[in-house]
Amino acid sequence: MVTTPTTRPTWRDPERVFLASHGFMAIPEWAFFVTATVWWTLDLGLNPLRLVLLGTVLESVLLLSEVPTGVVADRYSRKWSIVIGSALEGSAMILLVSTTNFGVMLLAQALYGVAWTFGSGADVAWLNDELAAQHGAPPADRRVSRILVRRHYWTMMAGFVGIVPGVVLGQWSLRGTMALCGVTLILGSAALAFVMTDHHRFGDDEDELHALSIFREGFRVARRVRPVRLLLVVMLLAGLGAEALDRLGYKRFLDNGDYGDGSLLATGLLFGILAFLAVVVNKIVERTLNRGANLAALSAVLLTVSMVGALLVGLAPALGIAVGLAIQDPCRESLDPVTMAWGNTFAPSGSRATVLSFVSLSHGVGEVVGGVALASLAELAGLRWAMIGAAAIWLAGAAVANAARGETAEPVTTGGG
Repeated sequence: MVTTPTTRPTWRDPERVFLASHGFMAIPEWAFFVTATVWWTLDLGLNPLRLVLLGTVLESVLLLSEVPTGVVADRYSRKWSIVIGSALEGSAMILLVSTTNFGVMLLAQALYGVAWTFGSGADVAWLNDELAAQHGAPPADRRVSRILVRRHYWTMMAGFVGIVPGVVLGQWSLRGTMALCGVTLILGSAALAFVMTDHHRFGDDEDELHALSIFREGFRVARRVRPVRLLLVVMLLAGLGAEALDRLGYKRFLDNGDYGDGSLLATGLLFGILAFLAVVVNKIVERTLNRGANLAALSAVLLTVSMVGALLVGLAPALGIAVGLAIQDPCRESLDPVTMAWGNTFAPSGSRATVLSFVSLSHGVGEVVGGVALASLAELAGLRWAMIGAAAIWLAGAAVANAARGETAEPVTTGGG
């Protein structure tokens, strides 16, 4: 639908707000992650099962709330979904470090999961809304794809910056630093409420989509559009192996290195290398997309390289573990904007946030199932076998993504069964 173009101050330009907000939020998020990794693994000494349980609770909540919050974003306001999500994320960080009681920590992870789903999919849908309002017509899929890749670039650059205060302030207090990160996110959400515009409206047209109708439409796209179906399988397989590396890969890194009091510095250095390489990989992905690369084929390549990294984490000695993490993490980080662009290409505007929520939901299902399974394998046979299992799963995911090359989809009309 063509609309009348709108004008707004440069600092409220949707692309700039989209990129700047993700970059700003990444600073406290990365500072939090680097300190939390050391706090969980060394200070609290959590075993593999408990480490994965933190992720399993988060992902379980994602499964329950991903689609409902996507529908809320589609039905009411994508802007306010993002604002609420950022505020809840900061609150979850503060709750997490308020006590060492594992039950409260699980509750905080659950809150973090709800927070994440408010922004998941809604941010991309908001970007489409505001670009359409700005130019008077829906943006080209390729333009949105390039913006998503640039978002990842700015997120990694900001994350690299965030590691520094995480390591420096963490020397003073790990928990104090983590709480400060939460406060920063809450303040950031208030800034978003002021800066973000909101041209998302339902209710003016005769064919208004209500919440249940939006859900049905999103489900229908996920069920009937073959490229979306294949994407859901790819995300499921990517998620099945993710928790093993996200939770246990860094434990293997710390357990197999004699870092002592330098554990936080070593972890910060590793995170810094990961962020730098993520920027490099992201620029390669961006240039590849600019040349018109196939999104499914690119996903297959990223998963294949991730598989190689996971094997190194499982089989190599201490230095090789760091190399393996440095290979797989940037590729999996870059997989996110590529798969979001894949889903965005085939999702109709009226249910775009819901369809993208289904994509995230599929990844979450994989993380819950794979996290418990691979953590149990780690308890029984050792961490290395969990890494090998993740590598095998990602190889299967690469095969499915490769099979989706050249897929096209007929337009899915609104309504109907």
